[in-house]
Amino acid sequence: MKVLRAMLLIISLFSAFSANAQARQLVTVGYYEFPPASYTDSANQPSGYILELGRTLLTHAGYDVAFKALPSARLYSDLISGNIDLWLGAPNKTELAGHTLESTKTLGEITLAVYYHPESKPPRLPDDLKGKKIILIGGYSYWHPISDWLADSALNLKVTRTSRHTSAIAMLLRKRGDYLFDYLDPVRDAQQKLGLDELSLPNIILHSVPATFIVSKRAPNAEKILADLELQFDMFNNSRLYQHTH
Repeated sequence: MKVLRAMLLIISLFSAFSANAQARQLVTVGYYEFPPASYTDSANQPSGYILELGRTLLTHAGYDVAFKALPSARLYSDLISGNIDLWLGAPNKTELAGHTLESTKTLGEITLAVYYHPESKPPRLPDDLKGKKIILIGGYSYWHPISDWLADSALNLKVTRTSRHTSAIAMLLRKRGDYLFDYLDPVRDAQQKLGLDELSLPNIILHSVPATFIVSKRAPNAEKILADLELQFDMFNNSRLYQHTH
């Protein structure tokens, strides 16, 4: 009987474990190429510090995690439709208004800048952009005021796009473009890859926003996902603070 009871206990524990495992909700996290925060590595795997943070928090909160790489426009439409559940990105996107839940937690800063050649003078914006060659990163969205400048026919901007930050920097240094509109972290990452860490690539910062949790309202249990993420994030930060002070 003792053996039978032991077997029944093991079976019940295993059944409880299996039921719990089956109950884990899958959260699909969308991302686009924004190294070093989020990118697809050489092994075709999602990587980057913000994706690793998201994976850790979701796993600790009891969720399974899948990642999906998308261009920005597709990412926004998939958030709206519910094809992806979560994005770790910038809040207050007009395209997402009314379709997502946004956290007030700050995961990092996203900073947009205008870069110019080291031998050039700082531009007076936007007047000095008139008729100039502008380098953009394909698949990226650009905030105000750059979005306004790009739409202003009076500036007569000559736009060229590239898919890589490394090639954008190379184009600027070779004077194949007058100005580069890009984000600080990806440019710094690209400079390291090019071996140009020490190069002071002059720029004018235009805008900074926090990266945060953005959950699709169509995600199952959307409010709970956001609450769980925020709780885990606070616990994570408190743990780091404790380790730092002891």
